[in-house]
Amino acid sequence: MAATIYYDNLNSRSATLTDGTIDNTSVTGPFSSSDALTNEERANDGGISEVVSGWAVDDALQFNFGSGISPDFCAIYSTVATSNDIRINRGFHATNLVGIWNTVSSLSIGWNIAALTVASYQYWYINSRDGDLTGITEVFFGDKLELPIAPTANIIEEHTYGSEEVKALGANRYYFSKHNNFKTLTLSLDHMTSANKTSLETFANTVTDREPFIYSEDGTTGPFHWVRLVRSLTFRQVAPDIYSTQLVLRELTA
Repeated sequence: MAATIYYDNLNSRSATLTDGTIDNTSVTGPFSSSDALTNEERANDGGISEVVSGWAVDDALQFNFGSGISPDFCAIYSTVATSNDIRINRGFHATNLVGIWNTVSSLSIGWNIAALTVASYQYWYINSRDGDLTGITEVFFGDKLELPIAPTANIIEEHTYGSEEVKALGANRYYFSKHNNFKTLTLSLDHMTSANKTSLETFANTVTDREPFIYSEDGTTGPFHWVRLVRSLTFRQVAPDIYSTQLVLRELTA
C-alpha cells in the first residue's frame, strides 16, 4: 500500500459524544446512554496523552455527527496493548444500531487503523466487546488520502534543545528547557497530476497548520507518525498538468 495520510476530514472533533452501554447479545443493540465512562471528552480533543477511563465490557462511546458520514477508516490511539475485541458500530438513530460492525481484535501501543465497511450513518460507536479498555486517548473517523506517488522522505531529527540560559551574580548560570526535541519529516512529491494537486490542496486546507493527523510510510503497518503541517504547500508546475510539492511535517509527542 502507498504512503498514506489519515486525517479528520469528517469533523470527528466536533462530533457530540455520549457514553453508555450496548447490549452485545443483539445485533441491533440497543445503545443506552449512561455515565459509563470518565473523561470521555478526551476521545476527540486532539491529544494523545490523557486516557478515557472506566471503559468496561459492553461500555460504548457514541459519536453523533449531526448527519450521515461515510468514513473508510477509524483511528484509535492507545497507551496500552490489549487483545480485547472492540466493535465499531453504526446506526441511523441514537439508540438502535444496524447489524453491521467492524471488529478490532487487538490494540497496539500507539495508533491503530481500522478499515471500515463504507456506508453512510449519523451515529458511530466504539464498543468494548469482551473486556476492559484501559488506554484509549483519541479516536477519529475519516477518509484516507493515499499519496499519488512514493515520496522521497527525509526524516530529520531536530536537535533543537530549546534551553534558555539565565546568568546570575557570581557567574552562576541556570538553564530551563522550553520544549523537547522533535522530529521533522520532509516529503518530496514529484510528477503529480492536477487531480493529485487538488486532493492535496483539500487536505492542506482542512488541517492547515493546526489540526494533527497521521502519516504512514506504507499505510498499513506503520510507523504511524502523529504530525502537523509546518508550512503551507507550494506547488511548482514542471510540465503541462504535472506538479511537484513538498510536505514538511513536525512529529508531535502529546
